[in-house]
Amino acid sequence: MDFFALLTFIIIFYIVLLFLDVTFKSCSHYPYLTFLQKTGLSVGPFQLRWYTTLLNRLILKMSFWNPKFQTNWFTFGSWVTICLIVPSVCLVIVSSAQLCKKIFTEPTNESTMNQQEMYLEPVVPGVNLPTSDLSYYVLALMFSTIFHELGHALAAIREDMHIDGVGLMFILILPVAYVHLEDITSLPSSKQLRIMSAGVWHNIVQAITAYLVLLLLPYMLFPFFTIGSGVVTTNINQKSGVNGQGGLVIGDVITKLGNCDVSDFKSWLDCLNRTMTSVDSGFCLSPEFVQHHDETKSVHYVDENVINCCDPNSKTNLCFEYIESLSNPQELPNHSCLNVRKVIERSTSLCDADNQCSSAHCYYPAIHKNHKLVVIERQNKNEVLFLGPPIELHYISVTQYVPKTDYFFYNIPESIEKFCKYLIMFAGGLAIINVIPCFYFDGEKISRVLVNTMLKDHVEHLSVRLAISICLTIFGSLILIIYTILGFWSLLTIIN
Repeated sequence: MDFFALLTFIIIFYIVLLFLDVTFKSCSHYPYLTFLQKTGLSVGPFQLRWYTTLLNRLILKMSFWNPKFQTNWFTFGSWVTICLIVPSVCLVIVSSAQLCKKIFTEPTNESTMNQQEMYLEPVVPGVNLPTSDLSYYVLALMFSTIFHELGHALAAIREDMHIDGVGLMFILILPVAYVHLEDITSLPSSKQLRIMSAGVWHNIVQAITAYLVLLLLPYMLFPFFTIGSGVVTTNINQKSGVNGQGGLVIGDVITKLGNCDVSDFKSWLDCLNRTMTSVDSGFCLSPEFVQHHDETKSVHYVDENVINCCDPNSKTNLCFEYIESLSNPQELPNHSCLNVRKVIERSTSLCDADNQCSSAHCYYPAIHKNHKLVVIERQNKNEVLFLGPPIELHYISVTQYVPKTDYFFYNIPESIEKFCKYLIMFAGGLAIINVIPCFYFDGEKISRVLVNTMLKDHVEHLSVRLAISICLTIFGSLILIIYTILGFWSLLTIIN
């Protein structure tokens, strides 16, 4: 499902939902109105809202757990949040410059190789995020916003403020949690900062926790999964040539890719890159083997560069070209049609133009220039022979966690890894964006309190201090607006 199909489905869903809502309300359908009142649900244009007061008591009980620790926790969090303001503003400015460069500069091979620079970029399902990861996207964002608002709620109760209620709202597919609090402007500055920075602080802690889980995951899953014995296939795109009969299947443990040993995810990526850039190798075969297994029909050119000497309908044979050795020349046919699997099994070693075979003869597969013959070795199974563009091997999704028994699902570690990565992305992103002085963000209130507190002894008039904080907020808002415009412009270039 691409971006437009997903967007169309979501829009139709909300139109139908809004139509039913308006219809039932206009008819004064009593069961429906009672249902809305009891559940706290409400429907708006492209949004679904849920509000409740039932969780107030639970949050109140949580706030009484170790009060001294919580006070110190939110005090420390307010200092961390304040220290994050300037780096966040700088990161958004740098990200805007990177996005600008990405939009207005032509991509080159050198720039594609150096695309490891860190910067913020909007993510949209179906554009720069796989639609298959949509559930991770929504869940991670939901956890991030809920944990953010829980921070505000707990900090507010610690400062003797009342919570009216909590809720969750879906805008299209984006979940947004919220808390209704009393006005906190009457509180001392330190208490206001603790409440307003609690959400950002909770997101920072959430991102760090998810990162630690990622680091410790191999040790946590050690009793059930092994790392270092290969990679397990978790998904194979239909575009890939290894998909289908005689190819890879989900759950296969890959131990070797061509001449490259695969032990974990990093070595898998290294082997993929090596397969893309390496020069084709030939196979060292004995003259007796070639003469005995040669099934050459007629030698003819398929195109300018490719010669075929096999039956066009054969799925097991391939035309091989004989590379004559200077040290041990033999009168052998230039092209031989041989069974590929037997060639790999009976080959004594691999050969190239510089390193010829010592006791055999070098045969190269006669294939297209951008194609490669790659042998994929599997654990406890026959090798898979791949013939085609090596870029298709990138369509294979793998995990480095190999289950010790068949009772454990190979996709459990991958799901945990993926969820943690999205949690780091969204929790970290929310912390960075929310702390910037921008209208309707936490950063606006934090900067106002900071300016008022720091300039109290230097600037006498409150209106002047307020004007300074408004100028900072306008500056932060402009930065975010420019970044958002550039971000979505960049996404439009991907769509087009």
